[in-house]
Amino acid sequence: MRHGIALALAFFSIASASAAADDGGFKWYAGAGIGVGLNARYTLNGQHLSFDDGMPGATDKSGLAALNIINVGVELNSKTLLGFGGSLVAQTGKVNGNDAQIQINNYHALLTYFPFERGFFVRGGGGLSSIYTNDATTKVHNSGVGVLVGAGYALNLVTHHYLTFTLDQSFQFYSSSTNKPKNSEFSAFYLGYMYRR
Repeated sequence: MRHGIALALAFFSIASASAAADDGGFKWYAGAGIGVGLNARYTLNGQHLSFDDGMPGATDKSGLAALNIINVGVELNSKTLLGFGGSLVAQTGKVNGNDAQIQINNYHALLTYFPFERGFFVRGGGGLSSIYTNDATTKVHNSGVGVLVGAGYALNLVTHHYLTFTLDQSFQFYSSSTNKPKNSEFSAFYLGYMYRR
């Protein structure tokens, strides 16, 4: 539920900003998206675990959901954008009636490049990352750094408004500690919206 609220707030912020924009020379962009996570896994005490492995015996499991919570930044030139991107992948379930959840978060500086100025793009960056695991008996949080690469297509709907299709792959590396995840990774496909001024 809180992820849905965050996404709704992100879209509201984007819409408000675009409505308030003037025709000055400052170029910026903002966007968000929702999608599915793929191949999400992490390493714990030398074992490579999928999200399903991390919640043994879980029922009422959700799908592997991915959110591209916010992308915002400035246009360096007609082909290059520089900004911040926040994304996550998560799965929830129940173990013996108790809540279980695994979630990976990315907070990254991102460089996006449009070789043809519009349409196809590639992007990459890095920054802070974190992971939260709750198997209904033990809750663990760990933080570290991460990197991300991706590609996609921005379909122009009208003037500054775009429908985006994005496929990302990210890797996370956490502070080494017994009984805490050491690293993780996930892919995600997002359907999103971008306003590019």
